[in-house]
Amino acid sequence: ESQRKLQEIRRRFTRLPDESLLLWLYKCWSAGADVELLDSYEAKQLGSLSQDVAVDRGIWRRMGTHSLWLRLMSSVRAAYTADELLVHRDRWNTRLEGVQYLTELSMADVLFGNAWKQCLNDPDGAYCTWHIWEAFRKSAPPIYAKALSSIMWTRDLKVLSLKAYIWDYTLEPSSLLQDSFSYVETQPKEHAASGDDPCTICHEELGRNSCELECGHEFHRECIRRWLQQHSSTCPICRDYAALPADLPKRPAGNSSKRYKAKPWKRSVS
Repeated sequence: ESQRKLQEIRRRFTRLPDESLLLWLYKCWSAGADVELLDSYEAKQLGSLSQDVAVDRGIWRRMGTHSLWLRLMSSVRAAYTADELLVHRDRWNTRLEGVQYLTELSMADVLFGNAWKQCLNDPDGAYCTWHIWEAFRKSAPPIYAKALSSIMWTRDLKVLSLKAYIWDYTLEPSSLLQDSFSYVETQPKEHAASGDDPCTICHEELGRNSCELECGHEFHRECIRRWLQQHSSTCPICRDYAALPADLPKRPAGNSSKRYKAKPWKRSVS
């Protein structure tokens, strides 16, 4: 049983070649690293999970039973500094690159900034600090820079809201948001992901095994199922309530244009 557990952890959480440590950490959190409990002996049996000797060694050094998430974050934090991990980009060009850069900036702030205590157990709750905002805005391509110029930065602006805006921005002047909060409330519900879009949870190509929520955002079926079970009952992009796609059929082979939708649901109030 223990070996099957470790094998499954290796399958789900092993870092991909050329994947940045910051994006890998966020992907691990999205995949449920915070609910995987390991003692130091089990953690030592994981082997090269991060593909980084210093980080892999640090994963099992913390004694006692802890979540894989805490082990990963503590190990990376002990092995590197923010300057060593974060590669500042002169320019990002696509919305995927923009979301990834925001993720890296945010994760670096959670690891080494004031957000460590507040957002360690919920990276999506991180606020867009002034240095994150400036780094992101200055590296934006002209079309997105124009859109971002309509946003007034405030201390209450969350990174997740900014990710949602970039991801859903239609490159039309009429879609410019007036402020960071009005966007979250008024973003278009008709938005649907194209077949070429990646999954915003794992940042990998969607392929045929995907599921579109009622809000129009599309993810890998397994990614969104795990997200809804372990993290939140809402869409990770727009935060609309969403149903668990448990009974949805897989997209049939040879019909990649067809999407199956999970219906929204409302949280019951006790």
